[in-house]
Amino acid sequence: MLPQTISTRVSQDAIGKVTRLFNNTIDDVLAELFQNARRAGASRVTLETRIEDNVLWLGVTDNGSGIADPSVLLSLGQSDWDKSLKAREDPAGMGVFSLAGRRAEITSRAKGSGKGWRIAIATDDWESAAPIAVIETAHPVGTTIRFVLDPLWRDRLEPVARNAALYAPIEVSLNGAKQPNKQWLAEAEAIVERDGVRIGIYRRSRMFNPAASINFHGVTVACRLPGVSEPDRHWTALIDIVDAPQIQLVLPARKEVVDNAALASLRTAVAIAIYEHIRGLGTHRLSYRDWCHARDLGVDLPEATPHLNPWTPTQADSDSDLSHGRPPLTGEPILMCEFGAALEQCAAFALAKEERFAGRLADLDPPMQGYGWYDALPRVTGMHFAFELNGAISTFDAGDDVPEIESGPVDGLTLFVEVSAATTETFTVPAPVAIIFDDGWHCYLEDARIVFASPKLISANELVDLLEGTCFSPSTERDADSWETQHDHFIADAREIATSLLEGEDAALIEKARNILEERVRWFIPKGRTLHAAIGHDGLELRLDPASPATGAEVIEEGP
Repeated sequence: MLPQTISTRVSQDAIGKVTRLFNNTIDDVLAELFQNARRAGASRVTLETRIEDNVLWLGVTDNGSGIADPSVLLSLGQSDWDKSLKAREDPAGMGVFSLAGRRAEITSRAKGSGKGWRIAIATDDWESAAPIAVIETAHPVGTTIRFVLDPLWRDRLEPVARNAALYAPIEVSLNGAKQPNKQWLAEAEAIVERDGVRIGIYRRSRMFNPAASINFHGVTVACRLPGVSEPDRHWTALIDIVDAPQIQLVLPARKEVVDNAALASLRTAVAIAIYEHIRGLGTHRLSYRDWCHARDLGVDLPEATPHLNPWTPTQADSDSDLSHGRPPLTGEPILMCEFGAALEQCAAFALAKEERFAGRLADLDPPMQGYGWYDALPRVTGMHFAFELNGAISTFDAGDDVPEIESGPVDGLTLFVEVSAATTETFTVPAPVAIIFDDGWHCYLEDARIVFASPKLISANELVDLLEGTCFSPSTERDADSWETQHDHFIADAREIATSLLEGEDAALIEKARNILEERVRWFIPKGRTLHAAIGHDGLELRLDPASPATGAEVIEEGP
């Protein structure tokens, strides 16, 4: 027959499992005992080790208000804290059970009581529910808890005690040595107090997730909190709990925060505090999305400072960063859209000599999209090269239609730049060189077709730089091991191509020979001596100049 009513209760079986409530670490024990001492109004906790009968004990003594009724200690889930403390915090009545399964002794005397008491708990008493004798004894007001330290706990005692005491609001000493203590929010740029918590705001060079973000009166735990990023600064927060019982830790181990409505409200408060702090600084570079988020939270900010980075043409090597050291924008910005390395590298070379665009071209900044000043900026929405050869005009852009042409000079070369704002205007710019590929986004040196208006408008070194920016990517140069080796091989090949096109085959041959001698011969020439070579198709003649006038010349001849 079914019962008509039921109710919650704690089974005796739960008592039989108390040794599994905690992780059986000295970290848990000290954290719980420190919290109990603090709740009891203690200002000091003393840790002291002592050997008795070849057994190492740790005593934890506090000068708090003591425990009047020893029976509440072993009543799982029951606590004897007053109503005001229960309203401010979340005492669970489980702290002493962090010692479950261990031999322990507890001695205490309550404030206002004439005598103290003492109990001794055997290892089996935690689960057996057997009666434990309470003995009257002399003891100062406060509580001492002693328990046996096994080897694992003994070896970790010093660092664990130091860590547990670091942010505790009480003084802690271990065997007479005072443990270091710090304020949890000591390094915060600003501190905001609201709803029973203190929010510390931090300016970082980069965004990161701290190992612990909330301090519960000395117990620090990790919790995901909002952060806000700007291009040159990142904002994070730490929380110091003062009087916020609605912010709770998952019991019994207290290593994570309960994900409830109070935590959601705390996260909102953190975001508001960060935005309000940014507002107090006067200027910001928040993304438009974050700016709208701040507005939705009731924090009105001015639009982001209209600062843009000078345009840097795309590199084939995506890991390269050539944006540092570029001159600041000096004119009204024009945003440059993306067209791929092949087009952008040669376009940048042409535009650098064009006064209409000098100091005005800026990189796209997608996080700024939505701000009125950013959306109103003109931008380059199209670019292509046109070249004339033998009376025919062909065009090249980042699309699929690539003209059939060999590397070499052309009769004319022009860059067309399409700038869109309220209306669209197309500008023509004389172009010294263009590098043409079948795929303008993925370029290989051996596939490059280089056209130029005149060899006088570009040097071999400048062309090598353009080829490097357009083609070199370590991921595609797999024949060599290191980046340096890959780069050296690429530059040597690019220099041979550039020299051949701009200076002729003889100059290219000399450049190739120079590269071979540089790589394979020069390193073994003795210091202070010079090797001269006369090399022909039928043989070679070498002469090694002496190191000093007293040394005769050494001649080596080799026939065909």
